Amino acid sequence: MAREPDQNVTLGTLHEDLRDLKGDVRDLTAVVASAVRAFPPEWPGEVIRVLRETNRLSEERFTQLDIALREQALETQTSLRAVAESLRAVAENLRAIAESHRAVEESQRLLHEEQRQLSAEIRALVARIDALIRGREDGGASR
Repeated sequence: MAREPDQNVTLGTLHEDLRDLKGDVRDLTAVVASAVRAFPPEWPGEVIRVLRETNRLSEERFTQLDIALREQALETQTSLRAVAESLRAVAENLRAIAESHRAVEESQRLLHEEQRQLSAEIRALVARIDALIRGREDGGASR
């Protein structure tokens, strides 16, 4: 096995490390060879066929997913446009309501002013009627 790296590397230490590395590679090759021997002879071809089939199926799924995502993106864009148009209509309606509200406020202000004038005129009329009634009581003719 490999040693701890040394500060002083020499040709001898490199040869030792190389021998250790060759031994490790030999051991690994033996393990892989014994693992591969456990599979039938047609195994590599079958693995490649399965991998290709898996890749083909994955590609089909990705294509279907891409199509679905594009359709959803179109639907989302259509929905967003409809929402934006509805919001514009709401904004226009709110502007119209605000204008109507201002007109109602102005009408109420004018009505209030007219009511104050009418109230003053009624008070003056009552005062005149009262003066007329008092004038009769003071001996005025009633005809």
